[in-house]
Amino acid sequence: MKTNRGIILVDILLALSLAAMFTAIVTESSVGARQVFDKANERAGSLDAYESIVTNSLSTSSSPVASSSRLYGNDRIETDIIASSSQQISFMQVNARDPLHIADSASTPLCSVDFFDKDLVGSYLSPHSNAITIIPIMLPINPLLPLTDFQVRNGIAYVSDDSSTASDPDLFVIDFKDKNNPKVLSSINTGPGIAAFAIAGIRIYAAAASVAAQLHIIRMDSLNSLALESKYKLPPPYATATEPIGSSIFFDKDKIYLGTEKWDGDEFSVIDVSNPLSPIKIGGLETGSKVNNIFVRDGFAYVADSDEKQLRIVDISQSSMPILTDSFSPSGWLRQEGKRVSSFEGALDFGRTSGGYNITSDYEAFEWAAASPSFSMITSPRHSIDIPGGVYGIVADRSHIYLATRQVNKEFQIFDHSLSTTTALAYSLPVAPQTLTCDGDHLYILAATAPVIYEISFN
Repeated sequence: MKTNRGIILVDILLALSLAAMFTAIVTESSVGARQVFDKANERAGSLDAYESIVTNSLSTSSSPVASSSRLYGNDRIETDIIASSSQQISFMQVNARDPLHIADSASTPLCSVDFFDKDLVGSYLSPHSNAITIIPIMLPINPLLPLTDFQVRNGIAYVSDDSSTASDPDLFVIDFKDKNNPKVLSSINTGPGIAAFAIAGIRIYAAAASVAAQLHIIRMDSLNSLALESKYKLPPPYATATEPIGSSIFFDKDKIYLGTEKWDGDEFSVIDVSNPLSPIKIGGLETGSKVNNIFVRDGFAYVADSDEKQLRIVDISQSSMPILTDSFSPSGWLRQEGKRVSSFEGALDFGRTSGGYNITSDYEAFEWAAASPSFSMITSPRHSIDIPGGVYGIVADRSHIYLATRQVNKEFQIFDHSLSTTTALAYSLPVAPQTLTCDGDHLYILAATAPVIYEISFN
């Protein structure tokens, strides 16, 4: 009987404990549900008040609604809206930079405005640590292929190469959502290799390593379907001119900005692709050297070049007449090349190669506080730093600048915007990086000498 009473007593205590836990869970859930309801109710009230203010303004021809906009992230606009009448309603909205050219949003990766905080579409900031995780993802492609460029969109990698074997594919679409078992969804061999490419909507615009046609337009009706839609050959300045090969590319507002290696024609060309079946060159600028990278924003092109003027600022507001407005010629230009250009919320970042050996006074990474149409400050960067090995990729957010470098044992580096070495973080990779991109709250580095992508996540 004592044993039975003991068992019964334990059962009772256990039941009471479970009941207490259940009550606590229900209570906590109820509080959480109540908070959600209160916030939703508050939001609904604010929207009703805003609608009332706008409706009243339409009937009275008054203008009680004011707004101000600024750059948000790498390709969006943040707008503060304030509506005032008997009460004041204010809120923030984030939209595509140019809703009339929505494909531009696809041509530029949509990335976090703060990777450590994983802040993608709002201004909410949460506590974070400086811990990161780097995971290598082996690509199921020929390890001998010389990879040239890549982009990542929602777990899908687009990777180009420039193989010396004519039968090799030069563009792959790879699903790596299962990091242990990536799968090639499709590939295409356009003939020559691809030096760089831009994704815009259902099309991939490629700078082809070909003298026969420097621009290849690839149609992508699905991730499993790639088809060469058209090719375009740059018009030579005279009949016997030796044609160049494509080296860099950027898409913006139905136009391709194509860079080539040095030749007797324009190394920087503006091509109208509003009709992808019939591209037309509408303007160009001769730089006299290879164009390694192009970034376009709001009527200006930032061109990373391989000559003395390693960073050019080109006014492209008149597409038929690109005009060089300013340039940056840092010391060491005889050995080093302009390699990467990046912009974030108006700030401008520029990286270049080391030239084979390092001189500490010849810096490789530069940052300007903000871009302006005059660019009078282009000769005086706000910050700069020596990066032995050179800079091969740049991504910035509100707190940091992220670099893919060829500095041994420091292939991935993180700086604050002052490029201070005292707060810098460095991580070793077993390969030399080819380039760096972002997608959502992750960064990705493409290896130059192996079919590997390194995914960088922030804890």
